[in-house]
Amino acid sequence: MSTAKHKGKGPQSLTANELRGGASVWLDANMEWSRDFGDAFKTEDENHIEKMRAKGDADANENLVVGVYFIDIEPDSGLPVRYREKFRVKGPSYDTAEELGLNAKKAK
Repeated sequence: MSTAKHKGKGPQSLTANELRGGASVWLDANMEWSRDFGDAFKTEDENHIEKMRAKGDADANENLVVGVYFIDIEPDSGLPVRYREKFRVKGPSYDTAEELGLNAKKAK
């Protein structure tokens, strides 16, 4: 039984996080995961939504993604409705340059 639910109000997209890297991903029209929200498949069609749900469940069961869920999309802008998803679209909330040591101060 699927844990991915949608409200059925307006366009929907399916999102998750990559299991290994943790990056936010969105299911595209080819039923593949993309790190680019611009590739996200947005639909109101119940048949497509069911296929998306099945793909999300299968990939979660294969430990490819975690935290699979549907998000509401604003019909006019094509952007997520909720602030949480708008924030996730902008990428990681940590400084990847610091992680790589690019911002480290040199020792004197």
